[in-house]
Amino acid sequence: MEGEEDQDTLSDSDDMTDEFEALMVGIDPPPKANNSVFITEIDSINPTDAKNMATTLSNNGMSHILLKDPAIDQITGQDIFILDRYGPTYFHGIMIDTGAAGKSTAGYGQYQAYKKLFSNDKADIDKSKEGAITATFGIGSTTSIGSVTINTPIGQCEFHVVQANTPFLLGITDMDAKGIILDNLQNKLISSTRSVPVIRRFGHPFLMWGPMVSTYSHLTETELRMLHRRFGHPSALRLVRLLERAGHDDNNHRQLLERITKYCSKCQKHAGAPLRFKFTLRDDEHLDFNHSVYVDIMYINGSPLLHVIDEATRFQAARWLNYGISALHVWEALRMSWIDVYLGPPDLITHDAGTNFTAAEFQQYANSLATATKEVPVEAANTMGLVERYHKPLRRAYEVIEDEFKDNSSDSIPKALILQMAVKAVNDTAGHDGLVPTLLVFGAYPRMSELSPPAPTISKRATAIKKAMEE
Repeated sequence: MEGEEDQDTLSDSDDMTDEFEALMVGIDPPPKANNSVFITEIDSINPTDAKNMATTLSNNGMSHILLKDPAIDQITGQDIFILDRYGPTYFHGIMIDTGAAGKSTAGYGQYQAYKKLFSNDKADIDKSKEGAITATFGIGSTTSIGSVTINTPIGQCEFHVVQANTPFLLGITDMDAKGIILDNLQNKLISSTRSVPVIRRFGHPFLMWGPMVSTYSHLTETELRMLHRRFGHPSALRLVRLLERAGHDDNNHRQLLERITKYCSKCQKHAGAPLRFKFTLRDDEHLDFNHSVYVDIMYINGSPLLHVIDEATRFQAARWLNYGISALHVWEALRMSWIDVYLGPPDLITHDAGTNFTAAEFQQYANSLATATKEVPVEAANTMGLVERYHKPLRRAYEVIEDEFKDNSSDSIPKALILQMAVKAVNDTAGHDGLVPTLLVFGAYPRMSELSPPAPTISKRATAIKKAMEE
């Protein structure tokens, strides 16, 4: 009949249901998952170890998907995962290993790290002692590839370098030869004449010295504010470059100085417009201090002054022209601010077409000291840009210092003193990439803080001047 199901179809459907139920009865139900949560912490690891760990986790995850039963391998001594702690990245020092009865050894990775840290120590591997010893560790044994002798606080020590992930291990035999005792209660290496402190790291005593134990003395915000005022309120970037060149390379200095500059009323009041990008191409000839100087007359608050700048180092000097701008007064100001202060008369004086410089009297004074003069014609006024572009930094430093004296002191401060402070501030900061004129002329940076090292010797200053001029 139409609308009624066939009896054979119903019979086949019932048979399939019975067979499926019988099949399900024969299958054991899956075990209930025993869920757990594990919290793990780990310190920083290198990229190689991180990659190995990620690869292992991916392989185990794929095995869990494909295989019914997880394959659990038996862990042997060859399968233990060891972090690359004693690699070539960081030198940990010398581990005092009293349990090592043989020779002192060092892993090749730590030897490379030692060479990076102590670059002045020419500790090369002596290949003639290759294979002299066979070092046995928990994971196997290896032969030495040579030996190296390094300078330590306990004297020179010889270590046999091996291709293993191990630190510098000072053995008991070498300790006996040097008459050294390890006091693990006071953490000291004691000899008959002295005692050297050791540091516990990774549960072992390590001998550390030199750059490993030196601490960085970062400048405080109070000291940065003092430097910001002392150098005439320079820009944050300029002062940061100066501090980096002087050895204060803390990353927080720039943030603090930018905040100091942002909220400094003097910097807001005297800030100039952004300048376009400039660069100067010069040859290597005549890059000597006092070889060629540029002179020009500028005005601050309506008063004239003589501005002198050295071509090679950009070192500057300035003096007020209180008695006029005649040739005689300009020459006397040049002598009192430059010629009779530093290295005597320069070889060449470059000036503009002003009548006080082109006068016969000024030329006669210059010729009497064997100094040549070079007049820049009016048509080539850009040639005097070397000295004119420094008019603005000098004027800004003068105005900032003058405002500070007015705010903090009721006494009248001589403008000659303010001008000298402004010139000093520009000479200490207005340089390219931290190579300030003070460094190029005197071979030393100005004193930064109370903890600054003493002034360098004359020989060190000469070396510093040579390196700075080469840069």
